[in-house]
Amino acid sequence: MSVTVNRPITVYAGARKAGTYLYVPSDMLTDELPEALLQLLGELRVILEIEVSPDRQLARCTGADVLEGISDKGYYLQIPPSEYTPNDDSH
Repeated sequence: MSVTVNRPITVYAGARKAGTYLYVPSDMLTDELPEALLQLLGELRVILEIEVSPDRQLARCTGADVLEGISDKGYYLQIPPSEYTPNDDSH
């Protein structure tokens, strides 16, 4: 039996990258994030505060994806899907 752990997460949107969202633990300060990431995203604004568990389905990812990214890097960066992918034969 797996244990479901809820974690409070703050979701930010950056001023420079439309459709890109940054998920970080709610107790993390943004100045703790890598400088290159902050420069890429520009000014951050809070979009949402949510509880994330591994089995939660979010708009473009799963809670497991978010929690794994946070465990590995301290944050999870959600970028918009590209309009063209290498497997798309219609282009």
